[in-house]
Amino acid sequence: MSTPDSVVHRFGRIASAAAGFVANLCGMTTRLNTDISISEPGDVLAAVPHLLGFHPDDSFVLVSLHDLAGTPRFGATMRVDLPCPMQACGFGEFLLQGPLSTQGAEAERIRLLEEAGPPMLSVVEVVKETLRRSGIVTAHAVWAPQIREGAPWRCYDDVDCEGTIPDPKESPIGAVMAANGAVTFGSKDELRELVAPESPEVIARWSARLDALTEDALDETDPDRVGRDVRKVHAAIRRIAAGTALTEDDLQGVLLAVSDTRVRDILLGTALSEHAHPAEELWLSLVRKAPDAELPEVAALLAFSAYLRGEGGLASVALERIEKVQPDHRLGALLRQTMEAGIPPAELDAIARISAEDAQLLLESEEAC
Repeated sequence: MSTPDSVVHRFGRIASAAAGFVANLCGMTTRLNTDISISEPGDVLAAVPHLLGFHPDDSFVLVSLHDLAGTPRFGATMRVDLPCPMQACGFGEFLLQGPLSTQGAEAERIRLLEEAGPPMLSVVEVVKETLRRSGIVTAHAVWAPQIREGAPWRCYDDVDCEGTIPDPKESPIGAVMAANGAVTFGSKDELRELVAPESPEVIARWSARLDALTEDALDETDPDRVGRDVRKVHAAIRRIAAGTALTEDDLQGVLLAVSDTRVRDILLGTALSEHAHPAEELWLSLVRKAPDAELPEVAALLAFSAYLRGEGGLASVALERIEKVQPDHRLGALLRQTMEAGIPPAELDAIARISAEDAQLLLESEEAC
């Protein structure tokens, strides 16, 4: 069974290679697991919003490619805010030492997609040279003023290489992702709205009610409390999966339960369960209603679940909520370091699986009693 700090310790080992550079980095993972033919730079640009989960602005986007000599495959998709030209050298080193270093970048070819305009040519050149010195080939560098239907694009290295972006809504990648239930937002601000708190009146009412529930709760040392709370949350997830609405009392009980880090750690395993989708739906609902005191743990559950399935953008905005109310939150900080280091979701599977096994052992032992 996991100790209270075991998940944090495992994250600490995974995130130890994280870069110290603080950037607005998100969409670290590709949200696509199927074969689609894309041959034109404009088609790749049209796919970028779907790979990130939102339409980027003022962004430097890198899409890594595997096996360029054979059938190219998308690797990690990364987005960072544009640096000013004076920071170009440090920016290139940051990409190399942080996100790219953990993606096996020495064996990949990188496609650079920039959305700022000709003034950023110096940044592109510095980054390309930084990557070249490390044996990373730049397959293509493309500029576009924005990603929308009909917007012009052109290559940095070939004056005759240009065109217009097709409708991103008609992108083959977008169609596949939409069929799988993925949503592409118009901007990162729209994505932030998804996790924004509800009205002050709702938050105040919940805060008062949760304070009362906390006062009535059993002693923290109660050996049966964790098991009861895990069962309570699993029951709520199963009800959502069955299409049954939860009452406000139900939701508040779940929020109070997951505010216990022991319960939170065990519930990380739901991200790999058959109920991963209804669980994430529950976390998202609670993030919008949670007062500041109860927010961090459920937001961490949402961020972990989203990142594990390739929704780096959603994970990032969930972490922003944590960072606003509790900047020193340990799991939130480690999740952020994990994202900034470009660590693939597959490397977090072990944490989720151990948490799932803990939940199963706990539930089985209590059923036996």
